[in-house]
Amino acid sequence: MVWKRFFAAPVLTPVQSRQGFLDPPVLVVLVTSIVLACLAFGVAWLTN
Repeated sequence: MVWKRFFAAPVLTPVQSRQGFLDPPVLVVLVTSIVLACLAFGVAWLTN
């Protein structure tokens, strides 16, 4: 702990260190996967 405080590195709790923001690559993967899932369900519904 002293080492981190000496070099001014932020000391985070485990909960704080797990929290993250949705960066653009994460949003792209999320939107792309949702679109592909909707397309797959649409094709399955149309071919039924």
